[in-house]
Amino acid sequence: MKKFIPILLIFIFIILAPLDTRAADNLAINCEGGAILVDFQTSKILFEQDADKRWSPASITKIMTAVVALENGNLSDNIRFTKKATEISGSKIGIKEGIRVQLYPLIEAMLIKSGNDAAIAIAEHIGGSEQGFVKMMNSKAKTIGMLNTNFANPTGLPDDNNYSTVRDIAKLAVYAMGREDFKTIVSKSKLEFTSPDGSEDTTLYSTNKLLGRHPLVDGIKTGFTNKSKFCLASSAAFRDYRLIAVVLGAERDGVWLETAKLLDYGFRKHDPLYPLYREFDTLVIENKEGEAPED
Repeated sequence: MKKFIPILLIFIFIILAPLDTRAADNLAINCEGGAILVDFQTSKILFEQDADKRWSPASITKIMTAVVALENGNLSDNIRFTKKATEISGSKIGIKEGIRVQLYPLIEAMLIKSGNDAAIAIAEHIGGSEQGFVKMMNSKAKTIGMLNTNFANPTGLPDDNNYSTVRDIAKLAVYAMGREDFKTIVSKSKLEFTSPDGSEDTTLYSTNKLLGRHPLVDGIKTGFTNKSKFCLASSAAFRDYRLIAVVLGAERDGVWLETAKLLDYGFRKHDPLYPLYREFDTLVIENKEGEAPED
């Protein structure tokens, strides 16, 4: 009986495989800014759609902000929040002017909650000014090979000079997920954030709704502005095989479902028995928060 089960599984796959191949040939992602799927280990592109189309990546920008901060900052430094940081628009963690927060938990809060105030505070501290930090971001982008990208701020808030492509973001995501510190942060669905005076603990929930709802996803970063629409850079692993997916300019619910569609395709293509493990058609994301803030 034990020998019969593997044979049965292989037989089922042989029947299903042609259906998967035809589905792959017709794969299309519903988004305006492009989509891409990459093998993390080899950087081989498994699927691309408008891969070199310039698009505003919104808060996916904060992946680069975090990388530059992790590589250039002293993680035990206490970062002072300036007036500029506290008055920034969009998603915030809500620290008051003059308060100091240690750099590492600030990077965590920036990536998990997508705090624009945290991003500005980090940039001003490490770069000497926001624009000084932006120069560091663009320099790093060149070394990674992001040839069609320009950063204008560390937050991703609307700016015509803040743009990238799904191809370039995939390169950034592969690079960032190669760092264990970064990988650990973006895998968290929530963060217990202690106030600087130690008087109160606040739970910050990740903006990435695939974390905890999708069994394979372990990162990375969301983004939204009215101009860019909904954007998502994702990482997922199945039996030690990791994929990076990027979708830009999708609809609110669509960004999760289109990303799941990409991952489903990639894992099916790699692993013959994967269809027996997971079907993404059942993925349900409920939105009860009302209008999303620009982050």
